[in-house]
Amino acid sequence: MTWMNSGSHQKSEIEVMRLVKDVLQAEDFDSKDLDGFSVRQGLRALDSTGKNGTITFPDDWLETDITLDIPTKSKDDPSMSFSIPGFHYRPLVAVIRSAFADIQANAFHLLPFKRLWKDPLDGHQERVFDELYTSDSWLEAQDELQKQPREPGCSLEHVIAGLMFFSDATHLATFGTAKAWPLYLYFGNLTKYARAAPKSGACHLVGFLPSLPDNIKDALSDLTRISKTGMAALHAHCRRDLFHTCWKHLLDADFLDAYRHGIVLRCPDGVLRRIFPRIFTYSADYPEKVLIATIKDMGSCPCPRCLMPKSSFDLLGLFRDMRDRAAKLRTYCLGRVTQARQYIYVSGNTVDGSKVQAALGEGSWVPIVNAFVNKLGPLGFDAFRMLVVDFMHECELGTWKALFTHLIRLLYALPGDFAMSRHMAMESFANFPTTRQK
Repeated sequence: MTWMNSGSHQKSEIEVMRLVKDVLQAEDFDSKDLDGFSVRQGLRALDSTGKNGTITFPDDWLETDITLDIPTKSKDDPSMSFSIPGFHYRPLVAVIRSAFADIQANAFHLLPFKRLWKDPLDGHQERVFDELYTSDSWLEAQDELQKQPREPGCSLEHVIAGLMFFSDATHLATFGTAKAWPLYLYFGNLTKYARAAPKSGACHLVGFLPSLPDNIKDALSDLTRISKTGMAALHAHCRRDLFHTCWKHLLDADFLDAYRHGIVLRCPDGVLRRIFPRIFTYSADYPEKVLIATIKDMGSCPCPRCLMPKSSFDLLGLFRDMRDRAAKLRTYCLGRVTQARQYIYVSGNTVDGSKVQAALGEGSWVPIVNAFVNKLGPLGFDAFRMLVVDFMHECELGTWKALFTHLIRLLYALPGDFAMSRHMAMESFANFPTTRQK
């Protein structure tokens, strides 16, 4: 207990008990093995590759190659395989196990609830939507989970691990071409006030999505009977295929099994529960959202959640627009996508050919099999519902920034010194004593 209460404050009761039971009381434990022990030497030994290969941990990083099938626009020639090395990722199930074993899991909310605010004056109540675990989506998912048949011989409590993904391709330096595409995972079981704290450690880095290498242009240029326009369309096709192939590796068999049957974990309170992962949100900017939704960037139906045409954008904000958006939600057309891919890979049609576009129909679809729909669609998952509003890109750096800039330009466009007078008025208002009182 002296060791637990001294030094770092990151040692929890569960970790101390695990040290005692799994290490000190283990049958093969011998204190003589610790003679001359050095943490630095031990870490070097783990990093070095011996005869039996590199030692890995359950939530350690994995590396794999992504293989793309590039169509050749020929009925006789098969598709060309192109390998992209260096997809680094962590298995999602291993990340979930690690998160529930961490000390931060003490603050996890395992069951959803409705938060109500009661007016102290007249006593009326209002619903408060402030966390993911107080939303209707989580309440509905919990109700559906309780309706599922129990595992044979299992009487454990069923709870949800709320997954919130976020990805954003970024440049690593102001000058140069170095870039990265990290994929992050947050747990909605944790309150947003702790999750958004800079030093909370609540953000789990689960992968680095690769981009198309430069040498793919050489591989595409070697293909005959493809025009420059078709080359650009084929390059975009490969980029979409790369993204969803990466997610096929992330949504592996272990994750699908956990999605169906759950994984038994010991929670921080010491109780065994069956944890079911559920994806609730995926935050990204618009170019990445169209990749996730497998639609064209700014196509005829550019919204990744509904099928509203671009010609109806002038109705934005009206009740009619809100009604139509709710009535025209996106549903994936797997049959049309499969037929379009048959035209490309079997009949030798171009990616942006007329036959392919006619097979895809309206909706700005692209001939890529959506990994989320293909893997989780049979389990009742709606891949388009998870695409929520990204406040940083769509509001702070997008709509609001553009609107604020436009308003400032209007002020300066007015005749006379109107903009300067407004600025002086704001300064004089800020100097009032009442505005500076705390």
